[in-house]
Amino acid sequence: MEYSNETCDILEHHNSNQISSVQPIITTATTTSDYHPFLKLIFQPLQWLQLLSSQLRPSFVLGVILVYGLNQGFTGSFGKVVGDYYYKDVQRVQPSAIQLYGGLFAIPWVLKPIWGLMTDVFPVKGYRRRPYFVLAGLVGAFSAAIMALGGRLALVAALICSMGISAAAAIADVTIDACIARNSIEVTALAPDLQSLCGFCSSAGALIGYSTSGFLAHLLGPQVRTSMA
Repeated sequence: MEYSNETCDILEHHNSNQISSVQPIITTATTTSDYHPFLKLIFQPLQWLQLLSSQLRPSFVLGVILVYGLNQGFTGSFGKVVGDYYYKDVQRVQPSAIQLYGGLFAIPWVLKPIWGLMTDVFPVKGYRRRPYFVLAGLVGAFSAAIMALGGRLALVAALICSMGISAAAAIADVTIDACIARNSIEVTALAPDLQSLCGFCSSAGALIGYSTSGFLAHLLGPQVRTSMA
């Protein structure tokens, strides 16, 4: 089949564009494969985070790492251990009562649908997520500061502060879940990556929390340890 000169020019220009668009990918793959196997374990996760940050907002990726890694993973595992020490050593509570109080601390997590409804129905100055992040941080920091600096609190006050810390964690969790759901809908191709990021951060935070809780149980007092959680 014979083509005119104009058609050949168009085909040549199209093929050159395809080659130029593929070339950066080939170069990147070659560069990544040239890494030492140990360095690949370091650079590939960083490149993955850089990809997520470029497609989504860096502040959103940081929020996922903080909430799932620090809030859910580390605080959930670390607080489970040090909370028992606090109520046993400081409040002199029997183990059976500690189990009962654990049910009270779970109430803010049971109310997660209500927190989610609040973020959708009651925006603050046009913002639906950010003010509740700030509110959760303030409530958690204030409750932890009281438990750490207030001496031996009355049992009721200690329970209220513990529920405040639990409520702060639950509000932050439901808020970031809403952001993840929205971004998964807007950028469907990255939805599996977001789930992987959440699972990895939660598991890594829990591993660090359980690994350090026993050591810090002897290094610091139970009151300071509870405020860290």
